[in-house]
Amino acid sequence: MRCDVDTVAPQESDQVARAAASVRRLTAAVATARSDMPGLSAVASRIRALADDLEARSCSAAERVYQMNTIGRIIRYSPVVGSANVLAAPLHLRHIGDGNEGTVNFSAAYQSSLGVVHEGFAAMVLDVALAEANMAAGVPAMTAGLTLRYHHPMPVGRDLTVRAWHVYVDGRKSWCRGEIWWEHDLCVSAEGLFIIPRERGPRGQDRQG
Repeated sequence: MRCDVDTVAPQESDQVARAAASVRRLTAAVATARSDMPGLSAVASRIRALADDLEARSCSAAERVYQMNTIGRIIRYSPVVGSANVLAAPLHLRHIGDGNEGTVNFSAAYQSSLGVVHEGFAAMVLDVALAEANMAAGVPAMTAGLTLRYHHPMPVGRDLTVRAWHVYVDGRKSWCRGEIWWEHDLCVSAEGLFIIPRERGPRGQDRQG
């Protein structure tokens, strides 16, 4: 089925976000379902039937990629911050100076050991937070490397605070730092190296670097 994002009314876009939120709840519920739950087989059949119906009426992956040609659309379908992407927790960020701060709450679907969020999701969240810190500082750039240190387990089902800030620019290299906190405990710290595209040099600097 062909679909065009440009023709989708705002209320329809909101419906996609609501559907995604419902699927997130469903995913968390399945992740914590008891294997001996009565009627679980029937539930699986209902979910499979719904998936079959949606797949028959959805855009192809190629069309979706083609439609994600603006920052707004990319954000909406981002697997980290996108309200329309069921994989996103999602992370909610707000710009503060040359950086940002926000919250993320991982459900049981993201856990590795009992009650603990898998560390890989910290890398995903901090990659986006650091990239957004670059944007806030006026130096949009692409990820070249992330160095993470894990200090404390990230608990499932708790509001975690994410902070990121721009540090400095050296030629076409932009450095950022970030952290994930649970209340008073530092869970993860990160340093990121980003490369500024030649055609987008930082404000007031030689674009060739």
